[in-house]
This record gives sequence, C-alpha cells and structure tokens, in this order.
Amino acid sequence: MRSRVTVAALLALLLTAGTVARPALADALLDGLKALPGTVEDVRVGGTWERGGKSGIYRIIVSRSGGDPITARLFVQWVAYDDNGGASVTDTIEIKEFADLKVDVQDFTSDSDSTTLTVDIQTLDPNSSNNPTYELVVTSPTQYKFGPAHD
Repeated sequence: MRSRVTVAALLALLLTAGTVARPALADALLDGLKALPGTVEDVRVGGTWERGGKSGIYRIIVSRSGGDPITARLFVQWVAYDDNGGASVTDTIEIKEFADLKVDVQDFTSDSDSTTLTVDIQTLDPNSSNNPTYELVVTSPTQYKFGPAHD
C-alpha cells in the first residue's frame, strides 16, 4: 500500500510540475516594454519621414532623472514600417547639446516633412527664472542643428 501512495504522489507531482514548468509564450512587445527604463517619461510621434525607399515616423523621447533638480535628455528615433505592417527602429540619436544644458523639458511641439523634423522645446531651468526655448532641426541620423529658438 505504501508504494502505491508514493507512486501516486510522485505521478501527481510530475504532472503538476509539467504544467507549471512550461515556458510562457514569448511576447517581444511586452518584454521590450518591461525593459524600458523608468526614466523614460515622454514618448511622442513627431511626424513622418522618407529616405532610401523606406518610410516611417519620427519618435521623440524625453528621459528625466534627478530629484531636485530634475534634468532631461532628448532622443530622436526613426521607426520604419515594413510591407507586412510591422515596424522597427532603424536609427536613434541623442541630442547631447540638450543634455549638457541640464534643464527639464516643460513641453515641446514638432513638425516634419519627408526629410526634416523640427522640434520646438520649452525648457524649465532649475537654476534660473529664465526658461529659454530651443529649436532642433534634424535632417538625418548624422545631421542636426540645435540651438536657441529665434522668435
């Protein structure tokens, strides 16, 4: 009788372990979102682009860090669409000159045509009552201009 209980218990344990130990189906989107740093606080579509037979959207990303003061970093991504309805990031740049300012992004607006992205950025300077506005003009992943906005 003892061996029957042991065999039955072992069989039940193996069956339960088999159902629990199965790996979950992979979900690349969910996995990617889980890997996104908590400091990424703003993601917006900035317009559309076309280049070399490809097309897609510009994605503008703001990441913030610090407690007091809060400072931001600014990134631009090129997201390309494929013929099957999928999308992939083809290029990413950081606007290092913006990070060097050590200011926060209060708000931003963007405009684009097929080859150029323009972003107007309102900042919040923790060290001054002056909150300057900057302009970013991006023409490719290797070429952009960044500086004070001209009224």
